[in-house]
Formats: sequence, C-alpha cells, structure tokens
Amino acid sequence: MAENTLEKTKMFKAGNSYALRLTKEDRKLLHADNNTIFEKKVSADGNTITFSKLEAVHPELDNFINDFYAKNSDLMRDLETK
Repeated sequence: MAENTLEKTKMFKAGNSYALRLTKEDRKLLHADNNTIFEKKVSADGNTITFSKLEAVHPELDNFINDFYAKNSDLMRDLETK
C-alpha cells in the first residue's frame, strides 16, 4: 500500500463546472477509470473536501438484480408508478 502523500493541486474551470486535477499516478494508485464513482464529503466548515472511491457492485449481485427485474417486470412497473 502506498504511503499517504500531501500535494498541492489547482482548481480549474471545466465547462460550467470546476474541477481538481488528478495526476496519472494518482489514477493508477486508485485503480480508477472513467467509470469509477467517488463519494464527496465536505466538512461543516467548508475547509476540507474528501473523495472516497466507492466499490463497484459485485457482478453476481448485479446479475441477480437484472434477472429479478426481468422476471418481475410487471411488478416492477407497478411499483414505479406508485
């Protein structure tokens, strides 16, 4: 496991949003790609933002959910409209 590091990064404008730079090395350490989802936590005083990588759904669970929805499509459609 890599040692915790402290580096500075700049915020920049990206379209209508702002972004923080993530280096190629950071991305590799995180084992992240364009599909990786992060949770953002902002401290109450607004001085700290923490990003935590969310673990992907286990493929077996994902398959179970897809099968369940397929087998119970009428029920799921009824629940969605209520």
